[in-house]
Amino acid sequence: MPPPPGAFFINRPMMKRTTLLVITGALVLGAGRFSAVPAGPQLWRPRKDNANEGRHHVGLPENRGTASVPPRLRVSDNQRFLVTENGAPFFWLGDTSWHMFGKSARERTTNQPPVSLYFSNRAAKGFTVIQSVIVRWPEGGSSANAYGYEPFEKDDWSRPRLRPGPNDDYWDHVDWCVAEAKRHRLYLAALPCWLVSIEDNHSMVRDPRVAYRYGHFLGARYGKEPHLIWVLGGDAYQKGRNVDTPSRLALVRALAEGIADAVNGLDQFDGQADWHTTLMTFHPPGGNHSSSEWLHGEPWLDFNMIQTTTRFAFENWRTVAKDYALQPPKPTFDAEVAYEGSLSLRKSEPQDRRIRPWDVRRAAYWDVFAGGLGHTYGHRSFIGWIRQGETYRYGAHIPWYESLDAPGAFQMGHLRRLIESRPFLTRIPDQSIIVGDPLTGDEHLQATRDGGGAYAMIYSPSGCSFKARMEKIAGAKVKAWWFNPRTGEANALGEFANPGEREFTPPSKGEDQDWVLVLDDAARSFLAPGAPAK
Repeated sequence: MPPPPGAFFINRPMMKRTTLLVITGALVLGAGRFSAVPAGPQLWRPRKDNANEGRHHVGLPENRGTASVPPRLRVSDNQRFLVTENGAPFFWLGDTSWHMFGKSARERTTNQPPVSLYFSNRAAKGFTVIQSVIVRWPEGGSSANAYGYEPFEKDDWSRPRLRPGPNDDYWDHVDWCVAEAKRHRLYLAALPCWLVSIEDNHSMVRDPRVAYRYGHFLGARYGKEPHLIWVLGGDAYQKGRNVDTPSRLALVRALAEGIADAVNGLDQFDGQADWHTTLMTFHPPGGNHSSSEWLHGEPWLDFNMIQTTTRFAFENWRTVAKDYALQPPKPTFDAEVAYEGSLSLRKSEPQDRRIRPWDVRRAAYWDVFAGGLGHTYGHRSFIGWIRQGETYRYGAHIPWYESLDAPGAFQMGHLRRLIESRPFLTRIPDQSIIVGDPLTGDEHLQATRDGGGAYAMIYSPSGCSFKARMEKIAGAKVKAWWFNPRTGEANALGEFANPGEREFTPPSKGEDQDWVLVLDDAARSFLAPGAPAK
């Protein structure tokens, strides 16, 4: 019996006996037999197949095509979310590893395991996007990678240093990481440079044609990759280092144009481009800033990014709500906030404790419920890709590979599953569901609902009681649930008459006792929150 359409083969000689395959979706395995297994990330240990020596058939769910190729993304028709090229909802669950391209290795070394461990771990946890800088900082952003290769000829960004052979220059490792991410069905939110590290005398600042040439190189080399999302900017928090000067704005525009022109098969720096073939955004400076403050009207900017910055006291929901109210609408979300395991970057806050999983969850649920298209998580050990024996910068205190299974990383997957368990593209923020004061600080209540009244969700970060307007839900009866962001478990409360107001008290209260109330139109017969949608 031949494998089903879309099956691929793995040659056994290339595998060790202990190799684990990380595969997402409903699978079929075996010699002449194809039996379904549960959907979702699964770990498989390959074994010898006597009937088909040297081969293992892996069928794909619904014959969707090659397992290693994620579909392209675009902005949804309602301008609030990202969707695949066929219109399927896409939840951005990002992870931050700014130095991954420059500091990772393909094989195990004396100070770190292979970067494939990182990709497989993140894919298995349900992450969908990796945020990283292609050419990292400091030293003008041109530091050599883990193999000692510099990215440019004499730091000339219009002349990438290329050498014959598959593993002989900086860009060969970038190629490998791009392919490895795709193999794990992970999208790459790739920054061409870290804008704040670009000095005022840098050639790209003095002459935007240099930026265009660098962008054109990137677009020609990687622009056809379906899983590439282009992120311009890069933490330009210093005055004069952001797009707040004509030369810096010209640099960013030239990078964007170079990328787009290369993707479209053009090479003409004239200040215009066809932006339909690229997906682009901008990473802003920290401190509750959004790309919308400077660039909302730019034709290349498909969606906005927010950076709240790592601190204990934050209200990222305010920035998301502000972006959500802009016209014309563009999707938005918080792409950098509250790194788990980090010290606060606000010196007035205590320096004897670190960001906890509870802080991480508050940031994520506030972001998404306020209207974010998704959320980006981060751990302080990943921001600088800390390797064994290195100085622990930015408050990092353990190597990156020892932080892979931090509690917050597991718990981010619960949020994704919660959102995906209900109608996705009709979700809107709506604080009017909450009767009275939505509270502030760590107790702030944040609500979201379906635009047609199929469901509503209210996040209580500290387990505070609240009243809900039941009439926001369609139907004669409402089914209520408590969803636990710490465990991903949901417990049914029962069904209640509609309309009216009803008070709800979460099962527990205090720090680290956050809960989500889920209200469903009982007639819709939704499965438990967090369960796969029908």
